[in-house]
Amino acid sequence: MKFNNREEFLTNAGIFEFSLLVVALILGWVCSVQPTEYVIFSWKPLIYGLLAALPLFVIFMAIEQLPISSVQKVQQTVLDAMGRFLAGCNHLELALLALLAGIGEEILFRGFLMTWIESFAGYYWGLAISSLAFGLMHAVTWVYTIFATAAGFYFGFVFDITGERNLLAPIATHAFYDYLAFLVIVYEARKTQPDEPDPKESEQESFEW
Repeated sequence: MKFNNREEFLTNAGIFEFSLLVVALILGWVCSVQPTEYVIFSWKPLIYGLLAALPLFVIFMAIEQLPISSVQKVQQTVLDAMGRFLAGCNHLELALLALLAGIGEEILFRGFLMTWIESFAGYYWGLAISSLAFGLMHAVTWVYTIFATAAGFYFGFVFDITGERNLLAPIATHAFYDYLAFLVIVYEARKTQPDEPDPKESEQESFEW
């Protein structure tokens, strides 16, 4: 899907991520699963979740440096798809988009799918199938699909990172990681396309470093 400007991109992205939450709730109702059962506010899983985003981001940055054509293709694909739109966003918009992604995707894939499959097939099947489904939803290229599937496994482990299952942990990990990744995309977009500002954006709405 192609977008004409930043507002259209943010609106569609926000609607898509929110729709995942709605889908999770509907599927949960159909399958007698409560997708938000493990969303319990507590400082411990929140802090653990935020910290867990850091090694994932370090791995992301390391992969970015690999001189492999398939990896570079993923980088260019993501940059072409989102770079100029994210570059016009401010910190709050990036944070809100990352938070929506963390909430919608984690409640669907971990809160619903993983726990539902666990109920009749066990933990490892729940983890594996939900991670694979997460990867397939991000099937931009086959390499990106593999990376996303691995990230799905990571979020699944973070689900139980404190010893007491809490969906707040992977939501925090997912959202914070996405925010950090957005910052990298913004930097790359501004570096490679410095002379292509969005004429509809005011200086006040521009991304401040």
